[in-house]
Amino acid sequence: MKKLLFAVSALAALSLLAPSTGFAQHVYPNQVGLYEFSDGTGATGTFDVGSPVTIFLVLTKPEVDGLPVTQINAFEVTLNFNPAGNMFKLAEVFPGNNVNVGDNSDIGQGFLEYIVGFAASHPVTDESITLVTFTFMHTAPGPIEVILTATSKPAFPGQMVYQNASVAGDLRQMFTAAGPDGGPVYVFDGSAVAVENESFGSVKALYR
Repeated sequence: MKKLLFAVSALAALSLLAPSTGFAQHVYPNQVGLYEFSDGTGATGTFDVGSPVTIFLVLTKPEVDGLPVTQINAFEVTLNFNPAGNMFKLAEVFPGNNVNVGDNSDIGQGFLEYIVGFAASHPVTDESITLVTFTFMHTAPGPIEVILTATSKPAFPGQMVYQNASVAGDLRQMFTAAGPDGGPVYVFDGSAVAVENESFGSVKALYR
């Protein structure tokens, strides 16, 4: 069985909302983050404590050599919670039948690991695709940062990845939406730093 996915390095992410249509306009390619909305836009943090909060793990603007990827069928990523504790995962929903061989058994460990293959390919819509829909509950005051990294068994060392379903075995690196420093993409009892604060030069440096 072929090894599933991916890569971590860090690229900046910027999501804008088109004023009239509501469609997302994603600037940087192949970035993954946690967002308030399923199109990869909205808040990247919440101050809600004690209530269920639904957030979306979204891959935005997947592309290969400047050409858009239209469907994917696998991905690899680990969500790291710092500090561990005071957090429940109430639900997780994938966009169809899947197999996850990563360790997502207990958020109390401080991480949720996803090495996921889908039974069928799923389309990219308006430059984004939801990989997982989560419902979390933060149970006590105090910031908890979520940082995205490679899995414990990555397809490529140190990388988060997704698989382009249009080409057999075509694994592509995903970059964290936190930017070149690889900080938090989401904060419970806080807010992640906006990607637009990163300079364009620092973003270009990721490709050198």
